[in-house]
Amino acid sequence: MASKYIEGQKVKIVPVKDQHMHLKYPELEPYVSKSGTIVDYYSVLLKELPSGEVLDSPRENYIYTVSIEDEVEAIPEECLEPCVD
Repeated sequence: MASKYIEGQKVKIVPVKDQHMHLKYPELEPYVSKSGTIVDYYSVLLKELPSGEVLDSPRENYIYTVSIEDEVEAIPEECLEPCVD
C-alpha cells in the first residue's frame, strides 16, 4: 500500500476515536484542527497485534513527520486529511 501523502503536502490534523468513542491518540488533541506540512514519512509493518494475535496478512501503517506552528510531531496517517485551500 502506498502512502496517502507526500513531502511538502499541507495536511490538517483530525481526531480519531476508538470503538468506545474515546480519542485514540489523546496526546495529539492540542493539534486537532491545526494545519501543517509533511516533512517526512515512514512505514511500519505490523504482523502482530498488541494482544498477541497474529495477522493473516501484514498491515502497513504510515507515520508522518508534520511541521505544525514551528513544532514537529509524528502523526499517524489516520489522523490526517488533505488541506483544501
